[in-house]
Amino acid sequence: MLLMLKSCFRNLWPLFVLALLLAGCNKESRPGEPFDPHITGLELVEWISGDAAMKAINKLHGMPVDVVAGFIAHYKGPHEKATIWVSEAASKELAEEQIAIMIQKMKDNTRSPFSHYRDLYVRGLKVIAFDGMRQAHYVFRDNKWVYWISADEKRIDKIVQHVYGDG
Repeated sequence: MLLMLKSCFRNLWPLFVLALLLAGCNKESRPGEPFDPHITGLELVEWISGDAAMKAINKLHGMPVDVVAGFIAHYKGPHEKATIWVSEAASKELAEEQIAIMIQKMKDNTRSPFSHYRDLYVRGLKVIAFDGMRQAHYVFRDNKWVYWISADEKRIDKIVQHVYGDG
């Protein structure tokens, strides 16, 4: 009987391992992602990572930006759209500096489409908010990660809470 059980286990162990691997596929975010890209009420229509994200981030800034990793998520809702740009700096100090430089350059640019800059706190998180291009924009830092979220004013707080791990 013991020999029969060992033989049965020997034949079934690959299925057991496969089942464990497939169970891990239910996770909402993949390892290395700075947030769960699946947001209730919005359809994730494009996820950009790796070299393509780094190239897009550099293009947005008009020059190379000193980042370790980057992600861009584009969403569609029934009557809206949202975008989340995320970059990882080498340190939290560098992330803070990158935000300060970016915001100052936008404020100094007389042709910038952004205005009404203000500091907000969303559940204790300091956020630099501004308006433009028919959306609200929130920029904030979580450790070494720099986030820029563009969305409908009515939804942006919920997206920040989701991304920051609170929603």
